[in-house]
Amino acid sequence: MALQKLRSPKIRRLSVVDQVSDSIKQSLLDQVWKEGDKLPSEGELAEYYGVNRLSVRMALQKLSTLGLIETRVGEGSFVAHFSVQPIFSELAPLYDNKEGRRDVEQLRNLLEGECTNIAIISSTEEDRQKLKDRLDEYNRLEAIYNDDIENQQKLHDVVQADFAFHYEIICMSHNKLYMDIYMMVQQLISSHIRHLIYTRVHRRKAAGLSLGSVDTMTEASHEAIYQSIINGDAEAARSAREQILGIVPAHGLDYFEDYVDPKDIHL
Repeated sequence: MALQKLRSPKIRRLSVVDQVSDSIKQSLLDQVWKEGDKLPSEGELAEYYGVNRLSVRMALQKLSTLGLIETRVGEGSFVAHFSVQPIFSELAPLYDNKEGRRDVEQLRNLLEGECTNIAIISSTEEDRQKLKDRLDEYNRLEAIYNDDIENQQKLHDVVQADFAFHYEIICMSHNKLYMDIYMMVQQLISSHIRHLIYTRVHRRKAAGLSLGSVDTMTEASHEAIYQSIINGDAEAARSAREQILGIVPAHGLDYFEDYVDPKDIHL
């Protein structure tokens, strides 16, 4: 067979340092050692891998540079707290515009939609009870905020409760990657939630409508999403989610007549 016909990629030649580094990194991903845990000593790792201590030291330095571990003089190496969330938090102001909010909206719809479908199929009684607890807390804080809509602390509280409800749905997927991604962009999602809540409650006030518990007055409710999961109704969940996210204008939140052109709604 001619060599030109071979489709195998080039063989990667990893140094001893890279092999040790990759092995420890995989152990961290597998949570063999958790945040704050002390790693074995250089000597113990060298003996385990069958390499010299210098190779281990260089591997640990590489992991330290990546922010995965921290080395304390006289104490050893420890698993560090690693999060890219602060990076995304710094990016939040860049998404505080119509185009940016649309990007966040699409990301939320993708993740929350997939996790809702998984929850409908495979959620446990414990999962559903946790979601109900989140729903009750959201409804409680939403009612408090609607009595004082200029209070920034109450707005913050209901935004946090709103995020917690949707994150609980993400958790119901039992997919760690989905959960990690959602938490990475927590600030972006929270800003999106804040914009929706603030805009909609002031829109109702300007229309002279009662605020009360706005969430329970419309089809675009967290209650509707919860019930759709309980009832196994993916279509109802999709409809409620798209209205909550502002993808489809919600009657009673975004418009109040019998019909409105969606192009006239600005979220």
